[in-house]
Amino acid sequence: MPSRRSLLATIGTASVAGLGGCSSNSGYDRAAKDAGDATDWPTAGHDRQHTRYIPDGTGPRSGVTERWRVETGRHTAEPIVAGETAFVTVSHDVLALDIETGEERWSVAPENRVAVYWAPPAVHDGTAYVAGDRMVRAFDVETGEQRWVHESSRHTTAPPIVSGSGTSLLVGTGETIVRLDGETGAVEWERRLFGQIQGIAGTQSVPFVVATEAGDVYALSPSTGDGFWRTALPDYCQCGPTTVGGRTFVGCFDGNLYALGRRGQIEWTTEIGGFAKGGIGVADGTVYVDGGRTLHALSADSGEKRWHVDVGTTGDHPPVIVGDTVYTGGDRLRALKPDGGIGTDGFRVEPARFTAEVGTHVGQLSAANGSLYAAVSQGRGDEQRTSLVRLDPA
Repeated sequence: MPSRRSLLATIGTASVAGLGGCSSNSGYDRAAKDAGDATDWPTAGHDRQHTRYIPDGTGPRSGVTERWRVETGRHTAEPIVAGETAFVTVSHDVLALDIETGEERWSVAPENRVAVYWAPPAVHDGTAYVAGDRMVRAFDVETGEQRWVHESSRHTTAPPIVSGSGTSLLVGTGETIVRLDGETGAVEWERRLFGQIQGIAGTQSVPFVVATEAGDVYALSPSTGDGFWRTALPDYCQCGPTTVGGRTFVGCFDGNLYALGRRGQIEWTTEIGGFAKGGIGVADGTVYVDGGRTLHALSADSGEKRWHVDVGTTGDHPPVIVGDTVYTGGDRLRALKPDGGIGTDGFRVEPARFTAEVGTHVGQLSAANGSLYAAVSQGRGDEQRTSLVRLDPA
């Protein structure tokens, strides 16, 4: 069966528009190409470009049923799902859970009780790369055996990414970007930037892109760390970049989303009322961004606002796009149509395929092989409990 990418590359624009917002006059979905074939969620944002998009996947469309719920403690990063294992970052530890039962298989730091893990792992070829506790470590996914460790003088908050060749790891420790050998952990090069590194994104071309807390965005050579360009945004940044088709999307503390071109030039700016801390999704010519209490859908080419949905609570609940459905959290789980339903930006009719009350607050989400994995809080104050929940189609 042909993939969604090959279909979108060949069918006409009029047909693609029915899927919700075409990316260009050609009808070609650039984000689908960048997102790749993976139907699990092996790294932050699903792929090296952080599109948060599974173009060839399927997900719940009419409702969800709870497969299991595991109380984990406070989540500090999105769930990662690769093969038969789900990884949960919970401030003091990173847990490896069996995806069929939710049972804990192993964890990174079972004796630790200090909040030092803020980044999800990256999983590649049977190895989980974990950054935190002033270290970057490689673990065997099946056994939890530590393969190597790289020690750092600074904490890591940015998710590591595996290089395009799969042989190296890019990781930010404080203000320094480091490239490590994936097999041994040996340092291949390192470069100091301005500001603590918030996120690293790969591209389909040569450079990779780094955003720092100071609001600087860099495009760097993966082989040497040399710079291609550097763009200073007007305020602080706690948002990792997303890259699609040569364009970089990043949120800023001034309440705007910025789109940067291939040379780092600002192509457009759109006010979203927040700073997209949890991540930015891109699919089929549309950028989906969480502004705090509101999910916005913007044109990837112009930044024009297409629609928005109030999610009911503040917090970290970035979008996840699977096929032609957009999922987001808030005061409940929402499965939205990519065109936002019928109406104008301020008034929409039937924007949701379904909603589900699975907890008091639904935070970070990921999707894998037809299921959703959600960080869910139940109760409030001292009574609040946080769990990872696997949700299957109803």
